[in-house]
Amino acid sequence: MPFLHRPCGAKIYYETKGSLKRGVESPVLLLAPGGMRSSIAKWDISPWNPWNELKVVSSENNDAVVPPNRDHFFLIGMDQRFATDRSTAGGTIRKDDGWHTYWQDQMALLDHLQVPKCHLLGSCIGPSYAFRLMKHAPERFGRCVMLQPIGITQHTTEPGEPWKGLNTGATWRWFGDWANEMVQTPTCANPELLRQLHDNMFGYPQRDFVFSISRQDAARIQHPLLVFMGKDISHPSTRIAPRAELVQVWRDAGVEKLEEAAAKIEAFLLADRCLGDGAT
Repeated sequence: MPFLHRPCGAKIYYETKGSLKRGVESPVLLLAPGGMRSSIAKWDISPWNPWNELKVVSSENNDAVVPPNRDHFFLIGMDQRFATDRSTAGGTIRKDDGWHTYWQDQMALLDHLQVPKCHLLGSCIGPSYAFRLMKHAPERFGRCVMLQPIGITQHTTEPGEPWKGLNTGATWRWFGDWANEMVQTPTCANPELLRQLHDNMFGYPQRDFVFSISRQDAARIQHPLLVFMGKDISHPSTRIAPRAELVQVWRDAGVEKLEEAAAKIEAFLLADRCLGDGAT
């Protein structure tokens, strides 16, 4: 299994699909849903799975001749730090860990694969990771697709029982479930460290909007953004950035709407091609 070894001792599991050898594929970093369990396997329960839907050239056909009018992708995915057993071994949670810890892992993976520039596609917590990446290394990224982002907001159009005020308690629900598992492992047997990690990443009011960056930072993002709206307390129906194209109806709305969303995602990513060298 492929691992990225970090200086702190952590091992980050990753996978790739496709190849960049022909120089015609656009690399895409896939930032998975799942909250603190953000991992490659979580795409299997997503309404739309890029691993199955985005076209790639099989790495088994590296010598194949690809017509120049054929557009394909090189997909990069990872189990985020502490998300699974595969990305936990060798590392421990530290009191100063936070969004910057994950950002450094993600950038290190792109450097390891020798991918100088790529598109971003994230779901759930993934858009928050993507915002951090675009803020701190804007030159490394092209376009970004965001599926049902997490965030802080008041109730708007979400179905079901509305919540009062801001949904500040939503993150602890899924963070707490993960923390209860983590406290049973050698990675972090100290509940105080887990609470500190939560506060570093999601503590309100220090952390609001999309948590990883401020609303003002998001307004300054120049990258083209395509946002597919969420519809529940953890993935609220809110505008994520002023210049983002927003799709309000796409999931739980029938096969036709999902197919429209899939076609829109592919066309959006292919509008600008991030071509790179090195990864195979």
